[in-house]
Amino acid sequence: MDLFEQILRRHPPPWGDVLDAGTGASSWDWLLKQTCRSRTGVTAEEPRAQALRARPGVGPQDQVLVGLWQDPTLLENRRFEVVLGDYLLGACDRYAPHFQEEMIERVVSKCSGWLFLIGLEPLPFPTNPGQTCLFEVAQMRDAVQLLLGNRPHRELPQAWVERHLVARGARIAWKERYHNLYDAGWVAREVASLEQNLQLLEDRGLAQVLRRRCHGLRQTAAETLSKPVSYSYDYLLGVDCR
Repeated sequence: MDLFEQILRRHPPPWGDVLDAGTGASSWDWLLKQTCRSRTGVTAEEPRAQALRARPGVGPQDQVLVGLWQDPTLLENRRFEVVLGDYLLGACDRYAPHFQEEMIERVVSKCSGWLFLIGLEPLPFPTNPGQTCLFEVAQMRDAVQLLLGNRPHRELPQAWVERHLVARGARIAWKERYHNLYDAGWVAREVASLEQNLQLLEDRGLAQVLRRRCHGLRQTAAETLSKPVSYSYDYLLGVDCR
């Protein structure tokens, strides 16, 4: 059972007004299939907003707003029966560095019913060769983003998120964990994306060194990830904000 299915099993629609607090294609498309009075999405990027507004199933009662959660006027005087935060806190550092604690407060304040919060537990220290390869790929991915002047995702531990939700008066009614499996195919896709990003690096000598590192990661994955390896987990929190 995936995370969205778990939400439907525990809290089946119809729902009233719904907020997708950090809108992406997967969460928005899923919400468009559910019975709701209205759907509101928030994204930081206008091109993404335009693409989401054009998705099949968007009705006149639905809207995708461009804004940042640091803006105190965002969704001013509005509250929602259901709020979805699909990897919202992990993406926060890309647009609002070090704002996760305040974002939790803002999101809880917009919820009059249920908040469904999905996150990825930060990768722990690896304990076997397969996990070591996965950890190095993730480190390389974030390093290249920093070299390009971007901020990578920064996932937050489930315990930290729970503690801050409770501190703001929310009640965690239920929670689920889904352990992640990674294989050599995942590494190949991540490394291919890395190599595309390296084309943007102005220091061509450094880019060449990092390409050799990418080649080495592929070889290591072939040796250590012939079978999928379990590493970290996704978590889903059902938060009662009533």
